[in-house]
Amino acid sequence: MVFKPVHRGDNGYTDIVEGRIEKDSPIIEFIGELDELISFIGLVKAYLRNSDIEKYRYAINVLTEIQQRLMSMASYVATLGKKPSPIDKGVVNEIEEVIKKLSNEVVTPRGFVIPGSSVESSLLHVIRAICRRVERRAVKLLRERIIDSNTYVYLNRLSDLLYILALYLNKLNNIEEELSSL
Repeated sequence: MVFKPVHRGDNGYTDIVEGRIEKDSPIIEFIGELDELISFIGLVKAYLRNSDIEKYRYAINVLTEIQQRLMSMASYVATLGKKPSPIDKGVVNEIEEVIKKLSNEVVTPRGFVIPGSSVESSLLHVIRAICRRVERRAVKLLRERIIDSNTYVYLNRLSDLLYILALYLNKLNNIEEELSSL
């Protein structure tokens, strides 16, 4: 069987669950940002698996759960908020519990962490920065009631989780954080 592309996007529109939409709409921008975040998380998981799958098993499992949540979120946004969000208060509580668990495992440095003390933590800082961009894109969708507040809160907590996870990876490797002197 040969794959034959349809090329329905050549006119600047694309398809979502609710029909055709401009490719530069805030909804498509947000879904595209989610796609980038999901993909970079996959890159980090692949790197961790190749480094030491047993040492990083917990982090890999957390990242896999995040990818699944973000994919569900993209699907939800493609309905323009007409279906219930897959991110409810229980999901927000779950991510807060993971943050709490990891926070108990690491010492949060005083001051700003400068990414670069290890490849593993630096990769987490990259996906944290992408997550923050996704969160900024989500503000407009929250205001327009395309996403609900739990979805937005999840993205906010996710950047916190990725920061703590970066610290956790350095702790696993006995690497000290480099801190800003400013």
